[in-house]
Parts: sequence; C-alpha cells; structure tokens
Amino acid sequence: MKILAVIPARGGSKGILHKNIRAFNGKPLLAFAVDQAKSSRHINRVIVSTDDQVIADVALRHGAEVPFLRPKELAGDQSQVADTLVHLLNSLKISEGYEPDYLVMLQTTSPLRTVADIDGSLDKLFETNADAVVSLCETEQLLYTMDNKRRLCLVSDKKFLKSTNRQALEQTYMLNGAMVYGIKTDIFLRDKSFFKCNLVGFVVDQWRSVDLDEPADFLVAELLHKNINYIHDGIKNFK
Repeated sequence: MKILAVIPARGGSKGILHKNIRAFNGKPLLAFAVDQAKSSRHINRVIVSTDDQVIADVALRHGAEVPFLRPKELAGDQSQVADTLVHLLNSLKISEGYEPDYLVMLQTTSPLRTVADIDGSLDKLFETNADAVVSLCETEQLLYTMDNKRRLCLVSDKKFLKSTNRQALEQTYMLNGAMVYGIKTDIFLRDKSFFKCNLVGFVVDQWRSVDLDEPADFLVAELLHKNINYIHDGIKNFK
C-alpha cells in the first residue's frame, strides 16, 4: 500500500514565534515529526507542507520531501488544514500521477508522540477495516463552558450527574493535539474531513498528549520529553 504522511508546518506561527523550527531539546520541532514518520513500519512517503522556504530547508535536511511550497492563500490564520491536504493530494496526482491509498497527518506540535503511537493507530485502522483513525486521550467526564459572568454550563450529557463516583461513569475521550490522524485517501477527498466517516480511536497516555500552542506548553513539554523514559518506567512500576 502507498501510505503518505503529511506534516503541515506553515510559517506564520503567532503563539510561539517560529514554532515549527524552534529548537526543542536541541533539535528543530519539525524534525521530531519527520523522524517519527520515517521510522514507521507503515508509512512509505513523508511530505512537509509549508509556505516558508526556511521551514522547507529544515524539512529537507531531515529527510522529508517538500515537492512545492504551499500557496499563501492556504497558509493564513484562518486557513483550514483540510483545504491544504486536498490541494497537496490533487497537486501530487497532477504532477506525478501519485495517489496514496492512505493519508496520515502528523502535527509538529506533538513531540511526545512515538513511532509506536503512529503504527498502533494504523494497525487499529487496518484491523477494524474502518475508514479513519484518530488518536485520543482520556478526559474528565464532566465538562463545562463559562459565560461572561463566569456562570458554568454543563456540556456533557446530564447522565454524568447521576453519580459522583468517577469509576462508575462511562469513560470519555478528547482529541489530543492531532498526534495521529489516518484515513483512506478516497474517503478524505470525498468528505474533506477525518470525522464524517467510520471512525475508530487509538488511546494515547494523557500525560504525553501535549499540544504546543503557548510558551508554557513548550517549556513543560521539554521537561516531559527530557524525562520521558523515567516517567514511563515510573508509572509502569509504580507501587
């Protein structure tokens, strides 16, 4: 099968300046996603989608392809990543006749993702014969929004109010920063979405489900990454 990994990495990051190529524990953040994709036993092509030549150069140095720069109209703050992926797939078909069987999207902002997360997600997709898979982590069952007067409004199903015993409640999940999204390419081109089809989930440790949006996220993630083996082993052997 032809399985294409796409790593979106536009140049206009606002929350963290030059986020995609900023040094994360001594290596450009983008390089972690590229290395993970290239180490997967399923993925056989890795492309970085960017509008920025500096980012493209970093991607190329770390072994990814950048067949063309992303059009500026697909690189703004309001641009949708689905539109970027559709444009890339259509461009590859026209220029190369290349049509992957599966599309995998890996965000740069999940440096605690592992190769096992990628391969485990794709194994789940293939084993279940689903259309798509997304990575998830467990979350609290009671979720609220807050209005401008700081009044709380429950957005979870009210059935969760029937018990205060967390263990008695049905487990709930949340998307964890686009650690891994995988989908049949024809389904994605039909729906322009990962979520409108027969979808399965792959659960990742909550403590590794970081998404780097703000400086605090970046600094905390660096600490977790430096100590990832210690934390993993400590949890496994905790008594």
